[in-house]
This record gives sequence, C-alpha cells and structure tokens, in this order.
Amino acid sequence: MASPGITIRLTGDSDAKGAAQVLPYLGQNYWELKRQCLQQGYLFTDPYFQACPQSIGTWMPQPGLVDTRGLVWKRPKDISKPRFPTFVREGMSRFDVRQGRYLGDCWFLAAAASLTLYPRFLHRVVPQDQSFGREDYAGIFHFQFWQYGQWVDVVVDDLLPTVNGELLFVYSAQNDEFWMPLLEKAYAKLNGSYMAMDGGFMNEAFVDFTGGIGEVLSLKTPNSKLFKIIQAAVSRRSLMGAHLKVKSYADKEAVTAEGLVKGHAYSITGAHKLSMEGKKVKLLRLRNPWGKEEWKGRWCDSSPLWSYLDPELRKKLNENKEDGEFWMQLVDFIRYFDGLEICHLSADALDEEGTPSSWDIKYFQGNWTKGLNAGGMQNNYWKDTFWMNPQLHVSLQEPDEDAKKKNPTCTLIVSLMQKNWRRSSRTRKVTYISVFQVSKEYLQLKSTAERRKLLHSLKAVCPPFTEFKRDVTGYLQLPPGDYLIIPSTQKPMEEAEFTLCIYIKNKHQLLEIDEEINADGKTPQVMLPLKAGLEQQLEKTFLEWAGQDQQMGIAELQGLLTKTMATTSQLKMDGFSREDCQKIIQLFSDSGTGRLTLHEFSQFWTKMREWEGIFFTYDQDRSGTMNTHEMRMALDAAGFHLNKQTFEVLVTRYSNPWLQIDFDSFISFMVHLESVFGKCKSRDANQDGLIYMTREEWMELVTSP
Repeated sequence: MASPGITIRLTGDSDAKGAAQVLPYLGQNYWELKRQCLQQGYLFTDPYFQACPQSIGTWMPQPGLVDTRGLVWKRPKDISKPRFPTFVREGMSRFDVRQGRYLGDCWFLAAAASLTLYPRFLHRVVPQDQSFGREDYAGIFHFQFWQYGQWVDVVVDDLLPTVNGELLFVYSAQNDEFWMPLLEKAYAKLNGSYMAMDGGFMNEAFVDFTGGIGEVLSLKTPNSKLFKIIQAAVSRRSLMGAHLKVKSYADKEAVTAEGLVKGHAYSITGAHKLSMEGKKVKLLRLRNPWGKEEWKGRWCDSSPLWSYLDPELRKKLNENKEDGEFWMQLVDFIRYFDGLEICHLSADALDEEGTPSSWDIKYFQGNWTKGLNAGGMQNNYWKDTFWMNPQLHVSLQEPDEDAKKKNPTCTLIVSLMQKNWRRSSRTRKVTYISVFQVSKEYLQLKSTAERRKLLHSLKAVCPPFTEFKRDVTGYLQLPPGDYLIIPSTQKPMEEAEFTLCIYIKNKHQLLEIDEEINADGKTPQVMLPLKAGLEQQLEKTFLEWAGQDQQMGIAELQGLLTKTMATTSQLKMDGFSREDCQKIIQLFSDSGTGRLTLHEFSQFWTKMREWEGIFFTYDQDRSGTMNTHEMRMALDAAGFHLNKQTFEVLVTRYSNPWLQIDFDSFISFMVHLESVFGKCKSRDANQDGLIYMTREEWMELVTSP
C-alpha cells in the first residue's frame, strides 16, 4: 500500500506541440498524392470533399436559390475553353477576386483580396509552386491555413461547381485564372461545405491566413482611445478591416450616396494625424478590395481640403486616382462604419523588412466536458458550477514601453476560439472570457475545493467578453500583476472544444491553474459505525470461503464481496469484477502469492469501511451513486488530489454513460489510486515524498490496467 505522502510533479512543456510544423489535413500528403497521380496517369479526385450536393451544403441565405439539379462539377480545363487554364496570371491581386451570386462569403473574399497586399502571408497560404502545366498537372492543389494553433495543409481536387458552364461561386476577372476558386474550395473543405462559409467577419479569415489573433471593436460604442489603438496596430503591421452592416439581404453590396458599399469589408492601410488651422485632424487610409467605389466625403481624393496642406505632405498622402484607396476623417469613419477588425500578428510573423513582431502568443488547447469542467458563465443561478471551468493564471511583469510612468500598464489580448464552429450551426455555443485580478493567497492554494471557496470573492477587471461568434476577443490594458482568465460557455454542461490564444508584448508567465497531484496519506476521518458482531461474522465468512490453506483467491474474494456487501450496504452496486478482485489482492497481499490471508483481508476490509463512510457522506443527493461534483469532494476526503486531465480520464473509466459512479466502481477507483500512488512511492529514491515524471509517463501509469 501507499505510504503517507507522495507528490507528483509533471515535467516537460506541453505547449506549442509542433505548431510551426505544417500538418497534412486529414492525413492527405499533397506531394505523395500528386506523385501517385502523375506516376499512374490519372487526375486526382478527393474522397473527403466529393463533387456532390453535400459539399455545397444546405444552409442557404435564400432556400432554393441554387438548383443543384443543374449543377455540374468541372475541371478548369473544361471551364476556360478555348483558353488554357492558369493557376496565376500576371501575379495575384485584389482584382482577381470577384464574388459569385450565390454565396455570402464576402468576408472571406475581402480578406483574400486584402491578403494580396501582403505577399509574405499570401505566398504561405497559396503556395506558388503549382500550375496547370502539362508535365506537372495532376488535378490536385494545396493551400495552408492556421487552425487553432497549428498550420495545416489542405488538399483539394480541381473539380469546381458550375451552372450553365459558369463558376457558381468566386471567379477571377480573367476567366482562365483559378487560384482564387481553388482557395475558396480548400477553405470550404476545411469548414465542411461551401454554404458553411455564408456570413462572417473578415477577421476570422485573417486569423486563418496568418496565425494572428482577431479583435473586433464596435464603432457605435464611444472609445476615446480608438485612434491610438489604430495607430498602434498600424505600427505593428497588424491587418485591419472595417465593415458596414446591412439591415436586409436586398441592401447587400448596395452603394450609398457617399460611395460606400453596404455589407462590405474594407481594409485599413494607414493612419495619420495632421494640424490644420490650429486643430488636430485624425485621418485613416482605407482600401476597397474591389479597386473601385471610393468615399466621396471629406478628405476623399478630390476633396478641396487637400489644398490647405503643405504640397510635400499632400503629395505624400494623396494620390487622386480610381484605385479603391482613399482617406477618411476618423469622425466620418465612426459615423458610417459599424465595426473595426484588427488581426494582431504573432512573434514568428516577420514584417517586410524581416523584423519579428513584438508580440508573443501562447495557445491553450482545451475542452468543456459535461459533468467535469463545463461550468457555464458566472451568475447567481450557476455560480456554484463556474469554478469547474478551466482557469489560467497570467503574470504581467513588465509594462509597455510607451506606457506612462505614472500609471504603467501592460497590453493583454485574449481570444477564445470555438473549434468546428462552421461545421454545424446546431452545436455553436455562446462563449465568454472572464478576467479577474487574483490574489497571492488564491495562487498558493493547491486544492480545487479551497480555490472554489475564494473564487467568488475575486474582483473582475471588466465585464465578461462575449459574442455568438467563432472568435471572442478581449483587448485589455492592465497594471502589472496577477490575473485569472476563465473561458466558459453560457450554460453549464455545454460541451465544445476550444483554443485560447493569449497575446502579451513584454515579460510574463502563463500557467494553467490545476490541482497538485498527490496522495496525502492521511487517515480519513469518516467511517461508518460497525454493526455488533460484524467482525466475528466476517471472520467466519472468510474461513467459509477460503481454501484449505485458509487464503482467498480471486474467485473466493469475488463471491465473498458479492454476498457480504449485498447484506451490509444500501448503496447501488453492479458487483465486483474478477479484474477488481485481482487488483485488490495485488494491492493488499504482502506475500506475493496472489492470495489473501485473513489478516490481509482484514486490512482491506478496514480500508473499504473508510471508503464506504466517505461514499455515504459525500453522496449528498442520496442517489446511491456519485456524480462528478460529489466525486471531487470524496477524493479530497480520501486524501487523493488529481489534476483535471487525470480526474477526467479516471471518471470516464469508472463511471456509466451518465458520469455516475456506483459503490463498487468507487471502491475500484480507490483501489486503483492506491496502486498508482504505491508505485510512485516505490520510485521515491530520496524518500522526500516528491517525484518527477513527464505528463506522458504519468498518464501511462494512470491508464494502465
């Protein structure tokens, strides 16, 4: 048995996990598949994204708009006739992107058009070593996207949906160029279908194009720091965009009297502050990805206001030509646009001069699992489960360089990304990011039960960030100190996978708050009173079941427990299995014979009576079973403290499909933990009660039979 006191410290960094490496999506290796096609002389057809109605999807902005009965999937060589198809003709530009009639993915297309202004990103998303050349063509192409902390390489065939010989969705201004339709198809595959891309924000695509972190600011909410935020984003070479909302589908892409396009996305490429007649004028430079339809108000290309400026400054800022780019005063920008989108770039992204970005980004891969860590948002009704959610501690140690010395602050950007958001509208969740200032006292606590009591007293630094979007992002300026970040869904017991991205500029530390893994070795204080004469009866029963050697094997122990527990326990049971009895014998047999003596059996029986008392005490709803909340408290009482991953794995192993643990499974759970920590104790060569092992070693030990 485990001797008193053993603590496990997990070593190794589980962060990143090869994020810089590009993984083949769905295991499809582009180069191997292409080699096979060329060698065997056939054109590639993708088994994972077939030329069928399911790949188009059924989620339509106007049901029945597309008659799939007239849809034909064709390869570019059959679409561009009589001209020969090209992957890229005369370079990739914003003019290559023309939205189709049947899909509302202007957010994606605007981002793709803007991406052409940043070749360093564009050439990664769209690898340039692809063509329709006769010796190289195999009907297969590939594109790279950033997905939840990892670059993936997505393979597609070049069968494209057409109606009456024309492309159904995006097309190029030159009908023999196909990089953009194939990029759209790859993104549709990544998200499940074309129609899964209907409706969205440019930032979502920017994040998937760059690996950055997206932030959306409402321009209808007063923000005195807006221009400073934009200036800082420009200086960091962040990607930015702005959009105008539409009230009806009919207004989509309608041009206003001021020259702006409704429901359209614009990129922001510059910011400048100048003085005119003693007043400060704040200007933003915007670009319409169409390359036409420009702003007609103050500071437009032909505005007389430019004549008031110094000729050199006027020449530097204003080029009066129809190229889709224009300047706009900040007050007009706020008046006519609805949202500002900023994509902050990670530290491994280089600017055009090869200088690394100053941002550092960390990724936390997690999930909300019903009954385990899906606690829901914090409010009066669900506050008792909020503590179950994942918790991350971030220590901001150095203020920003440009922060005022009097009140130094640190910039912290947190983005919560719900995985597989576009694959099913039914599984989408409203998600929240809560941020609290956290005390040293809270951080020093090792027990979930102890932290649970203090959590409600922590001070929130702001209202929770929330959106019904794939990405929920919060931008914070905080004094140096310790903070607690808690991602959650709106309601308890909602299940989903997520990635939490955290951007910090200067020195910091980031750790998940979790239970310290240990067995404290203390004798539980809970035990049911013994019934009169039970011990004598137990000895008599043992001798009846034991063999001639007065020892008990697996079959005898199984029979005795089944009979005895049926008469002494009122708790729900399914009966002890042979595997359970074998583990009990292995744990409590000192002789190593594979059989229990009366003395050894008495030791087990005493321990089981302790566990039975714990079970009875913490079965608070008197259901005869343990739910996950009760199980956490029972483990603490039994002296076992497990981190979240271990707890989740073992609960799944010993519970029924409803995450309920009956009494015999509870005993098996306890026996397993005694065995695991006993093995750990045997590795404690220094006898200091502390051993180190990797996360993989620990989980292998925990999950062993």
